[in-house]
Amino acid sequence: MTMHSTVTQGAPPVKITVHDTVFKVLRLLDMAGEELTNAQQAVAECMRDTSMTSSEICRLQKLDLATQTVASAATVLKNLMSLAPAGIKDTVSVARLYEGITLGDVVQVLRGEDTPGHTTTPGEMDLF
Repeated sequence: MTMHSTVTQGAPPVKITVHDTVFKVLRLLDMAGEELTNAQQAVAECMRDTSMTSSEICRLQKLDLATQTVASAATVLKNLMSLAPAGIKDTVSVARLYEGITLGDVVQVLRGEDTPGHTTTPGEMDLF
């Protein structure tokens, strides 16, 4: 995935449906998720024979959390698109949106709960 930071200027604004917008964002999340997974695999290979401090382990664990969060967000959008066509102001079942998601932070955000801080100690982590 090649990311570009420039926006095409001069193109007239295009109208797009909510469904198409969600689909396009879902494609972006899927691509980003693949790149994050590839990065995790590269990091795992590099650290096979390397000892790490607990601080370094905590920093690497954030890559795993980011990967899981992107995958969970993509799942939410897939679940949203699987529901009957809904208008922008229609309501949907929150439980249906987080169906299949195991990352608690994403579920809590969808439920409208505060996201807890990530204070897991290094001994409790499973890297990748």
